[in-house]
Amino acid sequence: MTQIHISIKKPRTGGLDPVTGTMRFRPVRRHFDAEKNLVIAASFDADLSESGELTVDLLPTTSAFVWQVIELADTPQAYTRYVEVPNSTHVVAYADLVEVDAGTFVPKDMAGSQLLKVRHASTQSEAETLSAQYPDELVFYPEGRAQTVASQILEDLTDARAVVEAQSAVAAQAANAAQAATAQVTAVADSITESKTAVESHASEAMTAIDEAVKSVQDKASDVTVEDNAETTAESTPDTTDAAADGSQEG
Repeated sequence: MTQIHISIKKPRTGGLDPVTGTMRFRPVRRHFDAEKNLVIAASFDADLSESGELTVDLLPTTSAFVWQVIELADTPQAYTRYVEVPNSTHVVAYADLVEVDAGTFVPKDMAGSQLLKVRHASTQSEAETLSAQYPDELVFYPEGRAQTVASQILEDLTDARAVVEAQSAVAAQAANAAQAATAQVTAVADSITESKTAVESHASEAMTAIDEAVKSVQDKASDVTVEDNAETTAESTPDTTDAAADGSQEG
């Protein structure tokens, strides 16, 4: 049983006054309780105290029934509510009870929402069958079996993770090897480039030296030619001084 505390007041100048009267309680729909008793939809009354308060024990509601509460029954102020009663060891305020629709038992603040439908199965295979048959409904089966399946799934995930980590390590080693090979190839390429540069530099120096040697030979050959030409000219020119002397003697 859950204790429900009710307090009803009426307005007056400067404050509130307590209200006295009768509260009527009736379970909506016949149902079976936890002890498998058939509980019929019969009502009972309880009176508010002089302070306008009442604490009443009510059966916690289930999916099979809710409570109908008629406030101030048989008076012009009578008002009917349909409420859920939680299973609580503490006193629950009447104002905190969830008000539901009388026909569907759906909380009024959820009007228009889609209901969550639940089914129960005794085994996993039965749950799988029901789940396939009713895809829009939630299917439960015993917790122990669910824990076993969850443990198996966790073990499979752990094994899969180990495989992935091993493959990642192999991939990392391959990447490191590839990086090392790339560095080695780069070093060889740099060495070849340096050798090529050195060869080209030496070739340029050799060509310069050859050009200078050729020029030197050409210069020397030119000097020799000039000297030979000078000697040849000297030999072919007559001695005009002697001829002049001879002529003066004849005249």
